[in-house]
Amino acid sequence: MVDISLGNIHRGLWSGNCLLCAARAPAGKDLCPACERSLPRTESACPRCAAHGTAMEIEGVSCGACQTHPPAYTSARAAFRYATPVDKLIQDLKYHDRLELSRLLGGYLANHLQALIDPLPDVVVPVPLHSSRLRERGYNQSLEIARFVAQSLELPINWKDAQRIRPTIPQTELPREQRRKNVRGAFMTGGAFAGRRVAIVDDVMTSGHTANALAESLLRSGAVEVRVWVVARA
Repeated sequence: MVDISLGNIHRGLWSGNCLLCAARAPAGKDLCPACERSLPRTESACPRCAAHGTAMEIEGVSCGACQTHPPAYTSARAAFRYATPVDKLIQDLKYHDRLELSRLLGGYLANHLQALIDPLPDVVVPVPLHSSRLRERGYNQSLEIARFVAQSLELPINWKDAQRIRPTIPQTELPREQRRKNVRGAFMTGGAFAGRRVAIVDDVMTSGHTANALAESLLRSGAVEVRVWVVARA
């Protein structure tokens, strides 16, 4: 497994060029102004599951799906819609070893959260990878994003007490109706979360079943509240 630290990612990866188009970026920025404007920021979204396109007549009211089948987590926040060019940034981080993008994506997520009025949780928990997938990839992209979010919000991060105890098929490869079963019982969490308010951090939320399965495990471990923070919502 690759040994990756927050400091190592900070050092030597700030090229001064836009991480999307390679044009010169303003000092201290990862994207040029044109690429910055192209980001698909979240507008109207369900406060419970962060699904977009679910504008309600009364602000803050959950979408119909969440009212009918409430998830285990109490709220979800997404900085972007999972669309061009954010989808490419996430895929490059996840599958092409573009670790410098964790700083970019984690920074945008942290900025989005800081602009909200939500109270902060007690601890941040990245969605864990199974050990076999971690050996294959060499790093957990959710952990790398969570490092920057936790640092920006001055929150502790705990990745040691949350484990994915069995391998699962990538959710994007499954029909929607099979995704809940795929991740059921996939996580184990420890007593370190008892009495804590927890924020799960992930790169993308699609159906929400992965986050929900981890939230259920955290609640069984005694967490008093679980919310979800993701870079993008599909």
